[in-house]
This record gives sequence, C-alpha cells and structure tokens, in this order.
Amino acid sequence: MTQTPNPIGYYTKQLRDIVPQEAYSLATYKLIPMAIHSSLILGYLSIIKLFPNVWITIFLSILMGISIACLFLYSHELSHGTIVKKQPQLYLLENFFWAFSGIPPTVWRRVHNYSHHSHMNTYNDPDRKTFKSERTPLNKLYNLFIYPNKALRYSITVGFAMMFYSTKHILAVFYPKGAMPQIVTHRPNYTPKDVMRIAFELLFILVFWLTIILYIGSPYGPLACFISWLVYSAAVITFIITQHLRDQVFIETPDPFMTTTSVIIPKWLDKIIDWHSFHVEHHLFPGINFDYYPVISKKIQERFPDQYERIPLFQAIKESYDKDVFLDDPLT
Repeated sequence: MTQTPNPIGYYTKQLRDIVPQEAYSLATYKLIPMAIHSSLILGYLSIIKLFPNVWITIFLSILMGISIACLFLYSHELSHGTIVKKQPQLYLLENFFWAFSGIPPTVWRRVHNYSHHSHMNTYNDPDRKTFKSERTPLNKLYNLFIYPNKALRYSITVGFAMMFYSTKHILAVFYPKGAMPQIVTHRPNYTPKDVMRIAFELLFILVFWLTIILYIGSPYGPLACFISWLVYSAAVITFIITQHLRDQVFIETPDPFMTTTSVIIPKWLDKIIDWHSFHVEHHLFPGINFDYYPVISKKIQERFPDQYERIPLFQAIKESYDKDVFLDDPLT
C-alpha cells in the first residue's frame, strides 16, 4: 500500500509538544565556534604567506577547507534566525560568514529558506534533480557529473557540487523573470531590491577573496583558494547528497518523512557539523536550536515509528548513487 504524502503542518501540529521550550532560545554561544573557525582560516592564510611552500599550502588549504565547511553549516543555522535575530546584526554576520563559502546571503535565503523548505522534492524545489521531461544536453552533463547516479557511480566530480550550486543560483538571479539556466530546476522570485542587494553581497565576496589572494600572492593565493573550496565542497556535499537525493519526488506535497533523510554518524562528528545529520528534524522545526535535534529525533521515532527512518550515512550515500541520472517525472 502506497503511503499518501502529508504536508509539514500535519506533523508539526502533532509534534509541537515534544520541543523543549528552551530550544527556542537564541544559541548565541555558537558565534564562538564560528569565530574560532574564522580565526583558524585567517591563521592558515598568514602561515602560507610567511612560508611560501607548495606542500605547506596544500596541507593548510585542506584544513582551511574543513573550517569553511563548518562555517557553511553554522551559517545555515544562522540564516534560520536561531543564533541571532536582531537586525542589522544578523545581516552583517550573514554577509561575513557566508563570504567564506562564496554564497550571497540573500540568494541562500531565497533558494533555501523560502523555496527549498516549502517545496522540498517537488516541482518547485531548486535543490531537486532534473526530470526526464526536462532533459537537455547541458543538464544531462550536469546531472551526470555533479549529482550522484548509478551511470557514473562514485565519480569524484560530485565533490565540485557546492561550487556549481552557488554559481548556478547566483547566475539565475540576473536572468529575466521566468527564465533561468538549464541546470537550475527552480528560480525563486527576486525583486529589483533583491537583485541590487545580491549584487552588493556578491561584490563583497569578490573583494573578500581577491584581498586574500592578493595578500598571499601568486601562485599560492589562487592555489589555497581552489584547494580549500574543493575540500569545503566535497565535505559539505557528502552530507547533502544523503538528505533528499535518495527520496521520492512529488508534484506538490513536501512530506518530510518521504522526501527527507536523517543519517547516523558518530556523535563527536555530529557536534562538529552542528547536528546536520538530523535533517528530517530540521525540516520539521527549522527555527529551533539545532542542538536539540537528537532529543527530538527520539520522540519523533516514538510518535511515528512507521514513517520515520534514520539510517547510516554510507547506506544513504549508496542509495543516492543507485538512482538514475534523471528522475521519473511524477506527471507522466
């Protein structure tokens, strides 16, 4: 018997009582690890500047990429208003911390907070794979090399996914309304004010990284930038490909139990990545302190034992790679 998908509200009404009241308090203490990672990155760059050596650059760039990945995950929570809410402090912090991963905060909010969270694994999800009915030569290449699939199983090119992700959604901002790059599955609506704001944010990111590259100098500045971004991209995408890409796609109902996956990883790693393994929990309650997801996970399992599943990370990765290059179109 096929389960009928339910909207998020169907579950949150039944689960609202399981969230501790303190989970709604601001987690401002998370600015400390964010500041530590930022300081580490700047420290690695200073050492590369002082000791210009290819092996030192490669080693420290790998460490820098890990810190950028951690900042990406903390910035994700920051953008949901669980660490800081007050403006303009929130916007200034978002601009600074998102600059490390090259994502304008307004783009992230429109693509992730407003579009993906409302339409996960449906037609209007900017994060879904391409349907067979949408196939073109360009998005065939993109889906083959950038998304996990069984035709090109465990290709290392998937590691570049986050760099392509930010680039394609930034490009989509400047397309006319109703148009978008072929490799984009959904373009949120951007007002003229949004476009101007994003242009400013993008300029800040470019100045931020150009300053770093010029400070280090050639060739180690560009090398450090490339390696660190590749490591950050590969690290983050390892978790992201498990969150939705093994799940069903629907026309319009984003059932969090049918379109989202939570994975099992060591607890020490979960702390480092700000509890991002609990993705079903995040889609149910994106506005709470992420530290409470493990407690909530156990209670969700008690209430919905047949719908909720949390599986080992590598099992989820394997199942993501068992998918075709293109998705079956739910309308056909």
